[in-house]
Amino acid sequence: MRYIFTFSIILFSTYIKAQYISDSGALFSGLVYNLSNTDTVFAYHEEKKLIPASLTKIVTTATALEVLGADFQFETKVCYSGTVSNHVLYGDIVIKACGDPTLGSKYFEETKPSCFFEALSKGLQKEGITRIEGIIRVESSSPGYSSPRLWEDIGNYYGGFPHGFNWRDNTVNVVLSSSAVGETCVVKSVDPDIYPYALQCDVVAASHSKDSAYVYGVPEINKWWIEGSIPSHRSAFKIKAAMPDPQRVFAREFSEYLIHHGIEIANEMLVDFKAQEEETDLFSYFSPDLSEIIRITNQKSNNLFADALFLVLAKEYTGKASWDNGILAIRGFWKDKIEFDQYFRLRDGSGLTPKNLISPKGMVQLLSWMKRESVCFEVFKASLAVGGVNGTLKSVFKHPDLQGKIIGKSGSMEGVLGYCGYATLASDEVCSFCVLANNYLVETKIIRGELDDLVTRILIK
Repeated sequence: MRYIFTFSIILFSTYIKAQYISDSGALFSGLVYNLSNTDTVFAYHEEKKLIPASLTKIVTTATALEVLGADFQFETKVCYSGTVSNHVLYGDIVIKACGDPTLGSKYFEETKPSCFFEALSKGLQKEGITRIEGIIRVESSSPGYSSPRLWEDIGNYYGGFPHGFNWRDNTVNVVLSSSAVGETCVVKSVDPDIYPYALQCDVVAASHSKDSAYVYGVPEINKWWIEGSIPSHRSAFKIKAAMPDPQRVFAREFSEYLIHHGIEIANEMLVDFKAQEEETDLFSYFSPDLSEIIRITNQKSNNLFADALFLVLAKEYTGKASWDNGILAIRGFWKDKIEFDQYFRLRDGSGLTPKNLISPKGMVQLLSWMKRESVCFEVFKASLAVGGVNGTLKSVFKHPDLQGKIIGKSGSMEGVLGYCGYATLASDEVCSFCVLANNYLVETKIIRGELDDLVTRILIK
């Protein structure tokens, strides 16, 4: 049976609070498509292209799986220049970066900083090196800025762009202390140390209980600053900033590690250029498999991982990692499989930019292709959150009749909320779906509840 519900019945009169949404001028589009019998279960303005926020990661991770393969790994090569004599390296330690976003990451046991340091240290010990008369040098090629990224995001941990060399999730933990309402807060600690960068604190104490502090800065300026507010009378309130220079932080930490483990180093300074001396390989450090990386990307909505995959796709497709080439790479893969040019406009891989546009019809086409055609579908499926259970869907789709039967992803930013994925009906038929709301002025929790109710009612009908 074919069910196509009208907007007035489904959205306004039944599921969305009419007064709130209509007064705000909000936009809504959605599509639920039965993959088993090719029926359209629900459709409203399904061709309308709206801002998808983090639903963009579905496109990025699906493309990465198809192009790179589930067992793809980033490879960071480590070598040394110069010569070794009497246990002394007369040259540099050279890290040849490849854009791996997992180096030093907290998300995998094998990527913790200590694991990378231990591997490096063992490589030096194997060569009999106990002193380095040189520097730690990281060779990398920066992709530069994603031009449509919002200024208010760039300095914060979730909005920092991928570098050629990434370290510790490119994240800095900043602890603030606050006193009375209206008073300026104080920076108590910054971990890891980001010298020579400094943080100026213009945050004030407020009567609310939210984290409303935002960090501003780019790597080209040494003074970053924090604005906004945090709760009053807090002795240690933690916020997170983007790391201005991951290479420098790594070089400092690795120098300290070597010294602590009995290997002297003459100079920890970092030089980012290629040396002319002959280089000797020490070892290669491999990231977790792509299957594991996309699991974190989708379930944790990790922007750094998604954009790093976007850039490695660019390099695979054109030979150069750039934002423009990432767009070409994704379009190049999908243009002959779905109506990509008609329903997608991408500007990054994470969904941080509000210049991305996707229609529910385009997203459902992509999800349907993955289910029907992809040899990597089971890996892709395993990367998605389970409704009412985990990841970005943990707080929605909890109806008993849908328990564990919806997998997918959410996406949100100011005035934007959406969900997409797959749902198994009571008949065991599988649907692909996407619903998107934009430009609402009410609290997101209201729209979240209404979209949850909308999807639930459609699927259990």
